Amino acid sequence: MATVHDVASEVVEQLGDMTAMKLEKLVYYCQGWHLARHNRALFGETIEAWRQGPVVPELYEHHRRQYTISQWPWGNGTELTATELATVRWVTNEYGSFSAVELSRMTHHELPWKAARGPLPDSANSSAPVSTEIMRSYYSRQIADTETAVALATANAALEGVEFDEEWQDRLRDVASGTISADELIAAEIARISGD
Repeated sequence: MATVHDVASEVVEQLGDMTAMKLEKLVYYCQGWHLARHNRALFGETIEAWRQGPVVPELYEHHRRQYTISQWPWGNGTELTATELATVRWVTNEYGSFSAVELSRMTHHELPWKAARGPLPDSANSSAPVSTEIMRSYYSRQIADTETAVALATANAALEGVEFDEEWQDRLRDVASGTISADELIAAEIARISGD
């Protein structure tokens, strides 16, 4: 298994200079997508649900008080297996163009960070661990077949105290199968609620 430092080293190698905050979020997404695609962790270090989003304390200790990261000498991307390297490269391709602030906002809207923080407001400090099982489930839902995606979405919503009835599950199937876009579903729901 890779270390978080090996992953960070490869992220910096792929994208070049970036903020410390962006590095933290990209490493988080590497873990989430590796869990979803391979059903195992990419690295063993704990991710915590900090105020600015997910943070790996072992990384933070090395970049503390640094704004920009241009290299990561504490790890080595050549230690990654081909499968691990493929995950890192996919994440840097998919998420690398987002700013640190955009990535942080994205994580704030996703279940793994929110579940770890529970009822805490976004502005509160926290060192609660982000569950790798919730990460695996959440990101797996993004790549699952239609029925699995609906089942996972329904289960994740139930974790947040929301129950999807059969009609909503049918709407989710439409989105998962590409019949309608998520934006179209949201617009239709807003129109339904507002009586338009």
